[in-house]
Amino acid sequence: MLLKFWGVRGSIPAPLTSNQVRSKIIHALQEAARREIDLRDARAINEFVAGLSPYIQGTVGGNTSCISLETDTQLIIFDAGSGMRELGWALMEREFGRGQGQASIFFTHTHWDHIQGFPFFRPVFVRGNHFTIYSVHPYIQQVLSNQMNPEWFPVPFTYLSADIEFKSIKPGEVLRLGELQLRCQVLEHPGHAYAYRVEDGTSSVVLATDGEYKNLSASHTREYIDFFAGADILIFDAMFSVRESFIREDWGHSSAMIGADLARRAGVKRLLLFHHDPAATDDEIWRIAEATQEYLSQDGALVSPEVVVACEGMEIDLSNKADLQITSQLVGDVVILHLKGRLDAYGADAFESQFEALSSQAEVHKIILDMRGLTELSTAGIKTLLDIRKQTYGMALAELPASIHRVLELAVTADFFAIYDRVDAALAALNAAESA
Repeated sequence: MLLKFWGVRGSIPAPLTSNQVRSKIIHALQEAARREIDLRDARAINEFVAGLSPYIQGTVGGNTSCISLETDTQLIIFDAGSGMRELGWALMEREFGRGQGQASIFFTHTHWDHIQGFPFFRPVFVRGNHFTIYSVHPYIQQVLSNQMNPEWFPVPFTYLSADIEFKSIKPGEVLRLGELQLRCQVLEHPGHAYAYRVEDGTSSVVLATDGEYKNLSASHTREYIDFFAGADILIFDAMFSVRESFIREDWGHSSAMIGADLARRAGVKRLLLFHHDPAATDDEIWRIAEATQEYLSQDGALVSPEVVVACEGMEIDLSNKADLQITSQLVGDVVILHLKGRLDAYGADAFESQFEALSSQAEVHKIILDMRGLTELSTAGIKTLLDIRKQTYGMALAELPASIHRVLELAVTADFFAIYDRVDAALAALNAAESA
């Protein structure tokens, strides 16, 4: 299953402002000056940008809810927020542009931020395409048609050329689409929203956006824990802070920390924060994620869900659960491994396999891990680093993002490693240690 995010905001589209773009540019230039990056060197610039914090080198995104999930035989679209427009243009480059596309569209509910992109979804204007629209709400067809009334939109729903079929589903009903199995669960939200769980026999994804959890006791949350149980990914409504979720009763939204508690109890592997507050900046959203990960670490549990910010354009391939890229470089007798992605439980498997393959080709005595591209580090990743360290004469970590260094501090393991700001400093230290 390939999961992709096309819109991640709640309530209303929230594009970056000029001041926010300017702030990112200033921050990047200041960091380049601090690191003395040669701005005449294109390769150095690209490497520098790749190592910047995600919220500096990119953006969370400003479009409202739209997610696609794809297998070899099925394409499923969840919600039709403003992000659906970009999805539509991407599909037009495929069979949908020729009028040969088929997809299923599932709606969590019919509030405006979850339907407003539908009239701008180009494939529904192409004859020959077929869409099956599923919803628990029996009035979904009327809602989609009404928003295209001439008072609000230049062409009516009847102008659409694709074949569109509507099907009703019920909570608890098991729906099978090819190799996928889907079911839904009602959430507390004005007008009722519905969470969806998708399974393919080996992986599972839960989308639980637009939900409020008024009573967090074990008995009142049992139905949600059962629905979330063991999911590889839980996409969760993190629009409010904990304080706001308590104060804004009946608004129908939750918080990252509440999601963390539910995900931990349900044995979820990865918690994706979603439906971001349109008033929140990229920096504020990433700080929420960092605080949530820190919150999870407070009880000292060996296993807790990873916390990830859902961003526009983000792809997660659940057929390959290891989201870690490793490239190697040999400088003298020192092996430099450049890490990019997540060093979690799945990444640990990939890292161990690659290190074993590297060791089988030649003895690895000294190793530097360039961690500037690392976005997540879990306890499984830390344990793998310690195991690798035992197998080498000298090992150093270099260019750690602040969030990764903080994870080592929270786990009280930073002092286990030799840590350097720059790869060249680590290289000099390892060579000096051998000659001493």
